[in-house]
Amino acid sequence: MTKEIHGRLHYVTAILTLTFLILGILSPYTAVKAYAAWNFPSTELVAEAGIVMDADTGAILFQKNPHLKESPASITKVLTALVVLENCELTDTVTFSHDDVYNVDAGSSNAQIDEGDVLTVEDCLYALLLKSANEAANALACHVAGSREAFAELMNQKAQSLGCTDSHFTNPSGLYDVNHYTSAYDMALIGIAAMKNEAFMDIDSHLAYKLGATSRNPEGHTVYMEHKMLRNDTQYSDKRVVAGKTGYTRDSGNTLITMASKDDRNLVAVVLRDKNPSHYTDTKAMLDLGFNSTEKQPLDSALFNTEDIKNRLVADTIVDQSCNASDLSVKQDMFVSLPVGSTQEGLTYRLNYNLTGAVSAGTIAEIEYQADGLTVGRYNLEKEQNVALATVPEETVEEEPEESKVVSSINVRTIAYIIGFAVLGSAVLIGLKSMSDARKLERRMKERRSARLRDMNMSEEEFMSVLANRRNLRSSVQNDGQDHRHGYDSDDVPNRRNISRGRHEQRQ
Repeated sequence: MTKEIHGRLHYVTAILTLTFLILGILSPYTAVKAYAAWNFPSTELVAEAGIVMDADTGAILFQKNPHLKESPASITKVLTALVVLENCELTDTVTFSHDDVYNVDAGSSNAQIDEGDVLTVEDCLYALLLKSANEAANALACHVAGSREAFAELMNQKAQSLGCTDSHFTNPSGLYDVNHYTSAYDMALIGIAAMKNEAFMDIDSHLAYKLGATSRNPEGHTVYMEHKMLRNDTQYSDKRVVAGKTGYTRDSGNTLITMASKDDRNLVAVVLRDKNPSHYTDTKAMLDLGFNSTEKQPLDSALFNTEDIKNRLVADTIVDQSCNASDLSVKQDMFVSLPVGSTQEGLTYRLNYNLTGAVSAGTIAEIEYQADGLTVGRYNLEKEQNVALATVPEETVEEEPEESKVVSSINVRTIAYIIGFAVLGSAVLIGLKSMSDARKLERRMKERRSARLRDMNMSEEEFMSVLANRRNLRSSVQNDGQDHRHGYDSDDVPNRRNISRGRHEQRQ
């Protein structure tokens, strides 16, 4: 029985050896190209949610709860200003109604504008963005859309066109409403759009502005920037900051959106549900991270493979077969934002067909570059006019040219490991069955012996005692035999012969 078990164990050992040998032979073919991890920098925030994005590439440089829905408070007015700038001329005049002036929370921000005052749209925008005047927000909304409710619809349409999916706005000022919310990511998209709007940046970069005459201030009234990182007279002053907007309500806490520029880079930082003054220190930490620990790199030309992209567009029925690789282009220099010193090897891209924002007639997709699933660059892909469009699918289709090679390698590796584990599993099953058979055999032998002992009317202890006596007797006999063979000399021979003869005579 012991030999049989040992034999089966040797068999299992041989199977295991064979398994590892197979895996060793296949290892050159199962190797997957490994890319160094992009170690994106991180920082600690007091804010419930925060993000810093590269306004030039659309890259996310750092994020904390980026899609958490929170009340934005007065940073809502950045979106309000964008909608106004799209629908009005700066020289248009706005007349303030009783509802515009007094339908606000008591003690909320205002620019001392009263019912019946008339100001230009430009004056109203300065009051809106620098002083955070709620009466200016109301008056602008009604001037553009006829009512705050109708204007809120325009705000939601604008947000959606920018790619915002976590937001819903109900008023132009940002006063608290359970149905008025956004996310750090959405607000950063709004901030990027604002940073690319020349009129917005011209207004929001001012430290002070004198409004036109009003009933309370016939000589005009000066409003001052409230964002302390933009001002020169505060401990939070930061020369990189070029525009921004503060926000606060008791329900939303402190909110802040900040636009900053340095060394040909433009960043947007957002914090939601923060504390005072942490909304400034959190913002500074994110700007330090963005400017100091990441960099904007020109995109490797090999990553913009128009032949590959063309094949994908044809396969996805975006363009017809007449499209050539040379018909596709991006009408600007392409960059990606990565941690300082990182390589672009291993970056992937995907094509987004659900286009947002204002795009040209020739734009057919957005190409989005990613590192470990994090956006590092995004650009509009355009075609030549002679290329015909096909039916546009609703879904976003991913294309990962660098990973296509990895996928095939993974398939080979998977097959190899399936074979290896199958062999290993078979060996384990055989080994388990062998041990099970051995236990069954041992159990049957014990049962047979117990039956024989019962027939002999002998206990197990008595049987073991008899076996021990037999072993001792056998050992004693063997020792005596050895003594008889080796323990005498030649003088003893006659005596042994006489003893033998006497025994023979006795038998006769």
